[in-house]
Amino acid sequence: MSVLFLDPKDIEILELMVAMLHISSYRLSKISGIPASTVWRVLVKLKSLGLITKDGREFSITPRGLVMAYYLTKRQSIRETALQNLKEAWKYEGSLEELRSFLASLQDFLRRFEISPMSICFNQPLSVISLMLPRAKDLDEPSQHVLARFILRTFPSVVLPSGCKAVLSFDQNGEPYALAADCKEDGVHLFHKCALINSVVKAEVKGSK
Repeated sequence: MSVLFLDPKDIEILELMVAMLHISSYRLSKISGIPASTVWRVLVKLKSLGLITKDGREFSITPRGLVMAYYLTKRQSIRETALQNLKEAWKYEGSLEELRSFLASLQDFLRRFEISPMSICFNQPLSVISLMLPRAKDLDEPSQHVLARFILRTFPSVVLPSGCKAVLSFDQNGEPYALAADCKEDGVHLFHKCALINSVVKAEVKGSK
C-alpha cells in the first residue's frame, strides 16, 4: 500500500484528531504542546488531503482521516478509537469486528495491487463497497457482512413473505437472487438464492401482465 505523503508529525496530529474529533488549531496546540505554527501547518496539509475539514474555527476529522489513522498509527488505542468513530461516521449497524475484518481485507487488496488508499473516497462508503463487491467471494464472512449491510442500506429492497429483506438482482441466466439479504434464519449475507425469491418475482411478473 503506497503512502508517501505523511511524516511522523503529520501522523501525530492526525492521531490527536482521532481522539478530539472537533477542535481548534489553538486548543490543539495547547493540549499537545506542539508549537502553534507547526499545528497550523500540519492541519492545513491534512485538510488539503481530505483527512480533515474546517468549519469556522474548528477542524474535524473525516472518515478518510479515520481510515488513514487506523492504517498508519502504531498505537492500539488510536486504532480502536478510529474504528469506533468510523463506525459512527459511516452509520454502520454491524459489529466493530466486522468492520475491522473489512478494513484488513481492503488493506490487503490495496497492498497487493499497490494502490494508494488516498485514491479511495472513504467519505462515501458506497465507493469502497463498489471497489470490493467484485471480489466479495474472496473475502471472509465478516467482510462480506459489511458489503451486504451497506448494499441493503443503499439500494431499494423488498420484504419477502418470510420477513426477510433483500436487494434483488438477476444472474446471467435471468434467474433472480438476492444481491444482499437479511434473512430471519440465516442472517445477513450476499448472493443468496432461494425458492421464495423465485416465487415472489414470478408473482410480480404475473401480476404486471
